[in-house]
Amino acid sequence: MKKAFSYLAIIGTAAFIGNLLVIGLGFGIYWQTLEPMEFMRQFGVQFPLLVAPTMGILLPALIATIAMVVNTKGKPAVRKDWAIALVGLMISCTITSLYHLPTNFGFMDMKYSAEVASSKLQLWLILHWVRAMFVLIAAIFSVKAFQKQQS
Repeated sequence: MKKAFSYLAIIGTAAFIGNLLVIGLGFGIYWQTLEPMEFMRQFGVQFPLLVAPTMGILLPALIATIAMVVNTKGKPAVRKDWAIALVGLMISCTITSLYHLPTNFGFMDMKYSAEVASSKLQLWLILHWVRAMFVLIAAIFSVKAFQKQQS
């Protein structure tokens, strides 16, 4: 069962970083080409379509990583790497919860003026890359943990 959770954690975290790359390099770049009011209109349609696949990737990765932290009790070197992977995912989730989700709902509700929407989108993208960096760290440390488990 440990191997199954390890594989799920690695694959899920790698898929999540891929998902974040698509959002940032695909949608993010596209959204910046739009006028702010048009961006918010389109975001209201596009964001709900991104939620299910994103959560479908993130939740298994998160659960499996938690399981690996728990299952590696007594193996401090391996557990440390799984814990670092978990912290990376948790930081990403915290950034999402504190900034992205409230801002997303504001975009969907067309709550912002054009100027405010434009500046919020810029910060949204900056923080998007910050959270992507933490997920990349999580992916790297999940692979490192798996490698240590094998030796």
